[in-house]
Amino acid sequence: MQNTNWSPETVLGAPGVRNPVLSLEVLEETDSTNLQLLQQARDGAPHGKCLLALRQTAGRGRQGRRWLSDEEGSLTFSLLWLFAKPAAQLSGLPLVVTLALIQALEPTGVDGLALKWPNDLLRHGRKVAGVLVELTRAPNGETAAVLGIGLNVSLKDALADQISMPATDLRDAEGHVPARPALLRAILGQLCTLLPTFSEAGFTPFMQEYWERSALRGRRVRLILPSQQVETGECAGISHDGALLLHQQGRLNTFHGGEISLRTA
Repeated sequence: MQNTNWSPETVLGAPGVRNPVLSLEVLEETDSTNLQLLQQARDGAPHGKCLLALRQTAGRGRQGRRWLSDEEGSLTFSLLWLFAKPAAQLSGLPLVVTLALIQALEPTGVDGLALKWPNDLLRHGRKVAGVLVELTRAPNGETAAVLGIGLNVSLKDALADQISMPATDLRDAEGHVPARPALLRAILGQLCTLLPTFSEAGFTPFMQEYWERSALRGRRVRLILPSQQVETGECAGISHDGALLLHQQGRLNTFHGGEISLRTA
């Protein structure tokens, strides 16, 4: 096992320098950082708490899927962010989190990144990270958002073989990857930059950049709705609240949820 330094000083910076909003708890092992932080949020955990798991035994993705990870090649963590607004006004939040991911990773030299609505980050067309946002009520009445992130930093073949969809990691041509504590620090820093703007103004300030970085621009897709109904159309944009806009038979239709397939059989 690699000897990785996950101390608050390494990840967040020295006291007096670090972002005063953030705090870090590191767990050797847990079932799911989202599940643990959701309970802590209900018990009054502080705004800005980050919960990192070195081993996650029951990581979760959207729609009940498992998120597979390992101790040395994955980055799995959750961040608690409190909002003084109802959950119904936070629909664009997963998109802002994935946008923060791409903004944090690109300066480290990772290439080929693109956003896949509503919660995936792709690298050269393969999934490299996923986001799971879950909401609960904090004791003070605010909406507590738990922002779960799973990132494939260095994906082992044995783990890749268990993943049902095409996946990749952050390795360059020589097999080098950024250090995981530095990645976590960059991602948390970018979230701390974007989330206050989202809290004040919603998704609208991020619409243009999100669409410019989208893997779906102008592409025909299959959208599998939560009801399992399938819609097909050409991706035409993202609405002010984070919904997907599809051109379908001469009409522009809006969809607030579902699973995208880029194959249009």
